[in-house]
Parts: sequence; structure tokens; C-alpha cells
Amino acid sequence: MNPGQPVDMQPQALAPAPVGTGQPGQPGVAQQQKPRRRVLTSLGFQIFIFFGGWWDVIYYILNILVFVYKGLQLPYPNQNFAMEFSFSWLWILIEIPRLFLASKGNKTERSTPIILSFILALPLLGMYIYFVAFQTYVLKIDLFLNGAALAFVGIQALHKCVTLQREKPE
Repeated sequence: MNPGQPVDMQPQALAPAPVGTGQPGQPGVAQQQKPRRRVLTSLGFQIFIFFGGWWDVIYYILNILVFVYKGLQLPYPNQNFAMEFSFSWLWILIEIPRLFLASKGNKTERSTPIILSFILALPLLGMYIYFVAFQTYVLKIDLFLNGAALAFVGIQALHKCVTLQREKPE
């Protein structure tokens, strides 16, 4: 409304809409049904990716603190400590892209990122097994941290397999 125009105080009468041109759901209006598309993303998989990411933050902080404790309190051979500590840094360089690819593949319903995420999980599984079985000093907290991390990666791998089964071919 322009400020220079006079205001019409009478209400305008609304004419009924012609049949077939009104809102959906009104009588006489033909509704077109869209073909329903099956949703192929996995909510369970996405939940485990989300909480797995939060677990990774806790895991990484505690793992670094455990390594600092071991380095200060235990007689470590210098080569072993450097190698095992560098595995923690290598771990984070692999884990972040793995979770990103898994989430992206699940949300976009594409199998390639999920497969790449599965491939990136293999060296992580090797690292977790190394930290549990072959590390110079294995503390009880190492067993707990790496056992929980193995459980997250294992459950995510199962969800990946189920999601890949349901996905359409690219």
C-alpha cells in the first residue's frame, strides 16, 4: 500500500475459486501423487557415526594423556615411544576422513564413499589391535579405550555392509 493512495474501507468480496484450481485437499481438486521413493539412508548407521565421532574425541584426548603418563613414568625405549606416539597422530589423520566419508555416503545414498570409508577402517583396525596386543606397555585403560574403539568400528562396519546391501547401484 502506497502512503499517497486513499484507503478503501470496504471489504472486498472473495469469489470462489474455479474447480480444479484451488488448494490440494479441497473438493473437486485433482491431486497428483508423486511416486514414493524408498529412503536408503540408515539412521542407525548415522547415529553410530555421530557418537563414534564423539567417542573419537574422548579416545584421542585420553590416549594422548596415557602416552604422556607412560613416557614420564615407564622406562620406554626411545624408538618404541616415538613410533607408538606417532601412531596416535596417524590415527587421527585416518579417522576424520573415514567418518566424513561414511557420513557422506550414508546421507547421499552413494556406495563409493562408504566403500572408501570401509577401506580406511582397515588400517585403524590394525592400529587398535597393535595398541591392545603389541604395544610396549599395555595398561588396563589401553584395553578399555581400544576395545571400545574396536566395538565402534565393528558396529559401523556392520552398518556399512547393511547400508551397501540396500543402496541402489551407481
